[in-house]
Amino acid sequence: MSRHAGRRAALESWLLAMAPLWAPLPFCVARPAWCDTHPALAAALLDLDDATLAAFSADDDAARTFLAPHLPLLAELPALIDLPQREAAPAPVHRPAWQFIPGRKAAQIDAFAAAVGVPQGPLVEWCAGKGHLGRRFLMAWGGEAQALERNAELCREGEALSARAGLAQRFAVADVLAPESATSLAGAHAIALHACGDLHRHLIDRAGPAGARALDVAPCCYPLGADDIYRPRGGDSALALDRNALRLAVTETVTASPRLAAESERLSAWKLAFVALREAHSPGAPYRTFKPVPATWTRQGFAFFLQALAAREKLPLDPKLDYAAAEATGWTRHRAARRLQLPRLACRRAIEVWLLHDLALALENAGFAAELHRFCARTLTPRNVIVSARR
Repeated sequence: MSRHAGRRAALESWLLAMAPLWAPLPFCVARPAWCDTHPALAAALLDLDDATLAAFSADDDAARTFLAPHLPLLAELPALIDLPQREAAPAPVHRPAWQFIPGRKAAQIDAFAAAVGVPQGPLVEWCAGKGHLGRRFLMAWGGEAQALERNAELCREGEALSARAGLAQRFAVADVLAPESATSLAGAHAIALHACGDLHRHLIDRAGPAGARALDVAPCCYPLGADDIYRPRGGDSALALDRNALRLAVTETVTASPRLAAESERLSAWKLAFVALREAHSPGAPYRTFKPVPATWTRQGFAFFLQALAAREKLPLDPKLDYAAAEATGWTRHRAARRLQLPRLACRRAIEVWLLHDLALALENAGFAAELHRFCARTLTPRNVIVSARR
């Protein structure tokens, strides 16, 4: 059994054993079943103050330390999710045309390029946008690159930037999800930084049959384009990851502003106020999802929000409804849900690393030598792992 197969199997066993803790969504189920099997844990979580909860939500290691006395299996997790950091010298820059990229994005691209190093063949940048990543490689090591991007305007802007820098970077208006895009991979070194969902899955699926020489991709946004149940690439699995599980894998962020975080909390509380009213109207009915809420609704106050959502979802509202009390109920449920989801958050990296080993194993099965390694600190981006493959 290969290293990736062994780690994937070990993570799978761990995740299956812990599924009662990470599978239920406290947003959808006010009191998950594990609250009855772990009453002391539920009580300890509900007793957390806001500052401590925020610290634990942002720091998986601290959260696991807090949870471990109640969940002994968490002690096994650090060894299962550990991935090596690739030590690399900074990729040299021979031209000054790099400073226009926003600082965080530029730092991510710098770290990615340094970790990958000298390309193993002509570069193909997958879902390239303006081609910043490929341009960074060319600035460091020269050569040539092709950028595949479906947005023609981004291609035009990228071509202008490359021409200004005097770099051999060609752009093609192409949908990388279309089968014909794989022909560009023959003999090439494919790169992609934060390729979302099907964008990275299609690249990994096609790299072997298309004859790619090398591949380096940092996956992101696993739920986008996924099947209702994730289809493993590396072989059969008993682990059934639905879209909620895939969303859990990418819940950790480091870029949200305080304003956006506050808006997200308010939206959650107001949605839960609606959920509570719907439950009262239909006791015992299972949770039903509802479509995204237009941003304009949240700008016009809670009463408008609730009336608009109820009208859309065909929930009759009592003309004498106490809106202040309904909103207070929503905030109470939101605060409880945030606390009860902490065991889920402690498992999110395990799901992501299982997915990464699954992708690496798929590349091994396609004839590559595959590695996983971190290319930067999680404070720069939580999606900090490269799936690296060489013929």
